[in-house]
Amino acid sequence: MWYLWLVVSGTLGTRLRSLGDWFTLRSTLGSARAQLPSGDQLAGRAFDQARLLREVASQVANPPDELPPGRRPAVLLSLYRDAIYWTLAADLADAPHELPQAPPEQLPELEALWQRSPAERLLRAARTEEALAAIRRAVVDVPGHPPLDISDAEAARVRDFADRLYTELEAPRRQVHRIVARRWLHWATVVAVALAIALVARAVAVGPDLAKGKPFRTSSTQPGCAENEHCAALMFHTTQEDNPWVEIDLGAVKPVHLIEVSNRPDCCQDRAIPLVAEVSKDRAKWTEMGRRDEDFTTWTLEAKPTPARYVRLRAPRATTLHLQEVVVR
Repeated sequence: MWYLWLVVSGTLGTRLRSLGDWFTLRSTLGSARAQLPSGDQLAGRAFDQARLLREVASQVANPPDELPPGRRPAVLLSLYRDAIYWTLAADLADAPHELPQAPPEQLPELEALWQRSPAERLLRAARTEEALAAIRRAVVDVPGHPPLDISDAEAARVRDFADRLYTELEAPRRQVHRIVARRWLHWATVVAVALAIALVARAVAVGPDLAKGKPFRTSSTQPGCAENEHCAALMFHTTQEDNPWVEIDLGAVKPVHLIEVSNRPDCCQDRAIPLVAEVSKDRAKWTEMGRRDEDFTTWTLEAKPTPARYVRLRAPRATTLHLQEVVVR
């Protein structure tokens, strides 16, 4: 018996841990984050530098203000070349046998990084052998500063190459972001399901709206109400009179324990004050369930269940009565 209990409890515990891991994505996220270098490692610092250079290049290419005169393609090419350098350095720093952890000032030049980088990765970023050869001539084979006569098209080709190299390097970080987003989605789904269950439970607990679709009558009707959009949007609108009321026929005697009254939303809410809620089985004898003496937008009246077929809301004074909605449960 004890052995069976241990087996069952162990199996259940394993399944619960697996379910919890699926929900929180703890193992998946941990594995993805383990592939990322920390900010104080060479790969992390090189990645940050490449990202910074790309942002600076974007600001130069699309400046918020007018820049001084000069050959902008040459400036951009210099920034793209530095971005390529740090992208390759970040990639190779992830493989210690390729690029040992060393201070940035001791890193090899761009040509040496280019030679150590996987040829297929460079080709993927360039798309074609011809483009790769042209990019190498522009960023590796030209010593010193880029020539001032570099064209916009040449600078754009190097930019696209640098962007694709960076995008491939950034893939593990994007994977972490996607996993985090999935985990938030799991939590949001649980919250949404819990909220839906709570709403359904509340609806079951309070019961259906007994007044929905049921006929009602009023002590009077405001002339021309149907032609006025504000008036027509209301449940009803009486004329100015003494003791105006609205009466809802539930169709049969039912236990009534809650009445929710929504006042007119656009104006004149004080006209419904005071407001008396009454119920009756036969329209001959009425029982008061509650009274409201203060202004309200929504009034919820709860009481012990009372058998009633008719529900009446009455303003015991000279006034005009108009309400947006009445719910009976």
